[in-house]
Amino acid sequence: MPRRPGILVVGNAIPERVRRAESGAEALRLGGVGAITAGALAGAAGQGGGGGGGSDCDGGGDGGSGDGYGGLAVTLLAAVSDDGPGMTAQELLGQQVYAVRRAAAQGTAGYSRSVTVRGEAQETEGVYPTITWSEIGAAVAEELASERYDWVAADCNLNGEALFELARRVPAGRLVINGTADDRCERILATIPYAKGAVTLNRSEAALLLRRTGIFKKGSGWRSIADDDAVALARRLNAQRLLLTLDVDGWMLAAGGAAFQHRSAAAPADSDFIGAGDAATAGLIGALATGAPLAPAIADAIARRLEGNRMSAA
Repeated sequence: MPRRPGILVVGNAIPERVRRAESGAEALRLGGVGAITAGALAGAAGQGGGGGGGSDCDGGGDGGSGDGYGGLAVTLLAAVSDDGPGMTAQELLGQQVYAVRRAAAQGTAGYSRSVTVRGEAQETEGVYPTITWSEIGAAVAEELASERYDWVAADCNLNGEALFELARRVPAGRLVINGTADDRCERILATIPYAKGAVTLNRSEAALLLRRTGIFKKGSGWRSIADDDAVALARRLNAQRLLLTLDVDGWMLAAGGAAFQHRSAAAPADSDFIGAGDAATAGLIGALATGAPLAPAIADAIARRLEGNRMSAA
């Protein structure tokens, strides 16, 4: 029997408290780029979706007869933060269906995000760990040596050395990096010489990097990202594919020197889009690993995350 496609997700896992201002309702959910990405991959298990040819941008996959996410083996190598409120990350991870290997974590920092969901203010808070190569290097090397993984996903919450060393060890074109909106991320992504299978960014992250790389001209509106901008940024970051998540405007994929914007299904303008980009990363990498069409996989992953956010705040 052929081996199932394997995906190693290197990131963090964070218990988050979601609080609605007016009603006072609270809920706990598992946050962190690593946990959201791995959870979205595992949560879509059993969803169909055969292989599909065609270009990346028109929604085709790399060909083949994939069976959607159902055929994936997902492992999360997580830096687990238990400093947040409520249940520990390890307890929340225990509810997931994918394998988890815990890494050490040092130097935590708190965060708080406020959004408006269906007209009511909602705040999400947690504490995330920073991840260094000294903490995860040995575990990463051991996992990759097992030769069980076809794709690796990581995020810019790893420090520069960790991302560089990870990229050096992953076969060219098989690493997907989820970016962040800071100077460090642009420097890291642009200076890693190894070809990346994909880079994913949200709208504000993309706008920041477009300005810092000089692709965006002075006065360009951050809400307007042209196809040519996305293609140029993909080249600047040495990424075979660049996925931009654009909140209510859907998402854009640049690949092979072309870009195409996919309008999302009607999502309320006041939806909670936290984690949608991480879920889109899961949709992309899951489709690449199984040969499923990219567009339906990405759209479905985003829709699932938005629905999960809605349910957690209900």
